[in-house]
Amino acid sequence: NRVNLVSSTSTIERAPDSVAGTAQRVLPSVVSIQTRSLTGGGTGSGFFIDSDGYILTNNHVISSAAQSGGSIRVKLNDGRTFSAKVIGRDASYDLAVLKIAASGLKALQFGDSDQVAVGDSVIAIGSPLGLSGTVTSGMVSALNRPVTTGSLNAESFMDAIQTDAAINPGNSGGPL
Repeated sequence: NRVNLVSSTSTIERAPDSVAGTAQRVLPSVVSIQTRSLTGGGTGSGFFIDSDGYILTNNHVISSAAQSGGSIRVKLNDGRTFSAKVIGRDASYDLAVLKIAASGLKALQFGDSDQVAVGDSVIAIGSPLGLSGTVTSGMVSALNRPVTTGSLNAESFMDAIQTDAAINPGNSGGPL
């Protein structure tokens, strides 16, 4: 028996505002974060806010390493890995800024959370369970959900955007 396989060279075009189009545009700006400290290690996500290597993440992703002088490693979407230093952090808002020694990076533009409405489509990108470059989609389920952030010493309450997009350990710090 003889079988002829047919191949195609056609290109699939995706709308820039589709989930796939958005993911393709955003993924180069998202990083995986691994920490090591005296009490163990952790993982999280972050994203470039500046082309010169400044990364925004959640404070709880890096706090143990920052407090104990541990190490923070950042893996870019292209596979390169860098050591990162903490530029600043705020436990009450659960935010931290890291810096790596790299330039020419693709930074993300912040959205306007005042323009978000219940029912808007959202995409969460990060490294859940250590699996970098993971994309999930969903919608805004509610606005102004009270959330406790920070530690017992610096606890605060803030209004959050609730989503039904799959979020798992390791997504923390990644963009929505």
